[in-house]
Amino acid sequence: MSLSASDQYAFELIKQCKPQWSGLCKVSDVIGERQLLLHAGPPFSSTDLIPTPIMNSLVIGAVWEGWAMDYAQARQMILAKEISVASAQDHDIVVPLAGVVSPSMTLMIIQNANQPAKRKYSVLNEGMVHCTRLGKLDETLLGHLSWLNGELACWLTTRLVQPIDLLPVINAALADGDDCHGRTIVSSALLHQRLADMSKESIPTEINDFLQQSLAFALNVWMAACCLMMSAAEGVVGSSLVTKAAGNGIEFGIQLAAAPGKWVTTAAPAINGAIDPSHQGRTALGALGDSAVVDFMGLGGQVLNTAHASREALGNYLPGNALQRPIMALAAALPGFEQRLAVTCARNVVASGAGPLTLLGMIEDKGEAGRIGGGVADAPVSLFERALQEAGL
Repeated sequence: MSLSASDQYAFELIKQCKPQWSGLCKVSDVIGERQLLLHAGPPFSSTDLIPTPIMNSLVIGAVWEGWAMDYAQARQMILAKEISVASAQDHDIVVPLAGVVSPSMTLMIIQNANQPAKRKYSVLNEGMVHCTRLGKLDETLLGHLSWLNGELACWLTTRLVQPIDLLPVINAALADGDDCHGRTIVSSALLHQRLADMSKESIPTEINDFLQQSLAFALNVWMAACCLMMSAAEGVVGSSLVTKAAGNGIEFGIQLAAAPGKWVTTAAPAINGAIDPSHQGRTALGALGDSAVVDFMGLGGQVLNTAHASREALGNYLPGNALQRPIMALAAALPGFEQRLAVTCARNVVASGAGPLTLLGMIEDKGEAGRIGGGVADAPVSLFERALQEAGL
């Protein structure tokens, strides 16, 4: 599809963005020293609406920060608004699934090499076992968060002696079968190797083991990189390119370039996928997490033509036109993605009648079992229609 002049201009700005992992900082360096916790997705209109998995992670964050003595007190403080809660993307930060961001945590800085002042941030990936993104009251998480934001963060800070250009890593991972969202095995290994190559000193055993076992370590990096690239279009008058996308389990929202800061939301679409046999009978929250930015940028569900393992794992849960979605929803070919189509264009979605597919983990809604499966979410075209209307396009 041909782009409007405004969408073409916005896309050219995105083309000029060269994301790189340049360092680390504290969350408080970005949001200040205050009792504020951040979550994925658009903001909740009331704390009463926060689903149990996200609330579980919020109270873990509050106790870890020392603001509350136990989970019960933390929950009461959040409901009473003694501890504030807000959308992570509204503070230039991304967090996966039901995860939490708190002031003492460490952030990875992803900046535009061509405009270093332009930055987005992501929390460190927590690994594959003890993770706030799973939304469970895991007692071992308090110690793990201290190690993650202490020993690991300190080592990464000293090891990352020069920025890592991220587009070459993404391209290499795509060429080897990653989709950079549901499957990040290759890209996580590549980032591990980049860190290893920065010094002749060996990596401490505990850290090396963690990085080797963290098959999704790269996901948080790709989330911030995609968020950064999409944000380059913010403020372009008349542009319908999507600059933010995320779910909070209750609602799913997007923002358009022409209306920065304005979330347009719909009920969080169900995730269509297989529930693991050990969790049969359980149900999942709707679309959840800031990782939707990866798919809306053009990775994840939009690269299933080469991510064969991801496509096979999803099997019959994919719509019949899954491999055509990039043509139907995305703006144009992006050199940084080896000329693959990239960036969701709301005008294209409405004209074609189909949006980008988003690959997501399924988080059990009671906050007891964590991840119970994985699948694909499909935001309704009506969301894009309303976003265009509310932006006056």
